[in-house]
Amino acid sequence: MSKRRDRPRETQGRKISRRKVCQLSTLAWAGLAGHGIARGGNQTKRRWSSTKELIAALDGPHNYLPTPFHANYDLNVAGLRQNVAYHAQRDRLTVVVGGGYGEGWKLSLEEHQQLVAAAVVGAQRQMPVMAGVIGGYKISIQMAINAEKAGADALVIFPPRGENWPAESYYEYFKDILKSVQVGAVILPSGQHDFWPDVLIQLAELPNMIGFFPSLGPDDGYYPKVGRQILQAVSKPLLFISENEPAAADCFAVGSRAYSTAVADLIPRTSRKFWEYGISGKIAKMKDVLQREVNPILGIRDYKPGYGISGIKIAMETLGRAGGPIRPPGTQVDPRDRAAIVEILTKHQETSSLVVSPTSS
Repeated sequence: MSKRRDRPRETQGRKISRRKVCQLSTLAWAGLAGHGIARGGNQTKRRWSSTKELIAALDGPHNYLPTPFHANYDLNVAGLRQNVAYHAQRDRLTVVVGGGYGEGWKLSLEEHQQLVAAAVVGAQRQMPVMAGVIGGYKISIQMAINAEKAGADALVIFPPRGENWPAESYYEYFKDILKSVQVGAVILPSGQHDFWPDVLIQLAELPNMIGFFPSLGPDDGYYPKVGRQILQAVSKPLLFISENEPAAADCFAVGSRAYSTAVADLIPRTSRKFWEYGISGKIAKMKDVLQREVNPILGIRDYKPGYGISGIKIAMETLGRAGGPIRPPGTQVDPRDRAAIVEILTKHQETSSLVVSPTSS
């Protein structure tokens, strides 16, 4: 891995032995199991009896959903609820709302809470709902609190802007958000720094830190190496999540049990098949599914620069679900490109029969 000249300092004053981490982590997990994972707002019945049960429920593809908006950019709460209900009645994959892919940084705190609450209702307790936490320090803390009140089963805490903060700054940022809630949370780092294993291991002392992503970057070997190192160092149950299909293909063999995907909303059965082959060690079949069935749909995101979210929204509309524009700043799909997106969906075995509106705008 290439070294940065401005490499952040190692955490200071917080270095602890691996044995101590394991002891503290085990105690923390037991304490969290006793209290339940989430308060769940006005819900009077705790859903998960332990972190182990929640983590088991979070195994598999994580369906990152775009946030639907009306033509005037108002939040389409009903559309989001219906989009989630669609999956609750079919594939029941974990859904994630309000993160980076869900344009969470373009939402007000009130809208974010409405979004999470709508997802919880739409899920009908059929699958976990994770809420992205993304923004500045105070905004992220309040966003986490609001998502817990709205009934989210778990959080995905996104990193602060920038990749070159000192290790202790990252630690404090994630720690304070974790301590503001009781609901389980997954940490998403930024930048392939050498200090991330130490920081994530220390964060794992907190009872509601239930999982992590390594950080994507130019060093392909960094991802599986960091994931393996953290799993070996921490004794409590932790969920190692891979950030997209290529990362998952490299990391299933070293303990990754879940992965984030931008296309499970369109091809949930294919996404589950890719995951099942991966975790069962059927590498050739996993790669075949990735090449023949997943990559063509990912091609919607890559059709033109800037279509990463907006292209998927058009695809969702083509399949009869709520999409709408992306909020500024962003690139809307050129109406002339809609036909190409429809063609991609028409050629895929999982979506061909679902195309309902090839000419809608």
